[in-house]
Amino acid sequence: MTKQVLDAQQMQHLQELGMKLDYDTLYRYVKFEDTDWLLKPFSDLNIIGISFKYIPAYTLQDVLDALPKCVSKDGCTWAASLYIDFENDRIAYGNTDRYGFEVYHEIMIEKDLIDAAYSMLCWAIENKFVETNKNE
Repeated sequence: MTKQVLDAQQMQHLQELGMKLDYDTLYRYVKFEDTDWLLKPFSDLNIIGISFKYIPAYTLQDVLDALPKCVSKDGCTWAASLYIDFENDRIAYGNTDRYGFEVYHEIMIEKDLIDAAYSMLCWAIENKFVETNKNE
């Protein structure tokens, strides 16, 4: 696993989806007037007199914390298990019972777990399992 944080485009996409971003992160993406997004530690942002924008840079833990603890299926809400299945290279929501794991929704892990978790978070937002600015 090489990727430690979501990239700036992924963070912007979460913002566009209406997700309420938590700015209490160790790293932030900073954009000065004529630059691309730069990843900076929060402690380096004591810049006075320079115009800049910033967005948080989520780690895998931040993404996992943002995923819903329950999802609805067929009109019923149940506490779903978020299942990271390295054997089958997937991250999935499902229900575990005595017969095994029933998959409700899965995302394949192509390269980095953080990207699969991000895709799962986007799916959860788009299916209204995560409260956003757009559905208030």
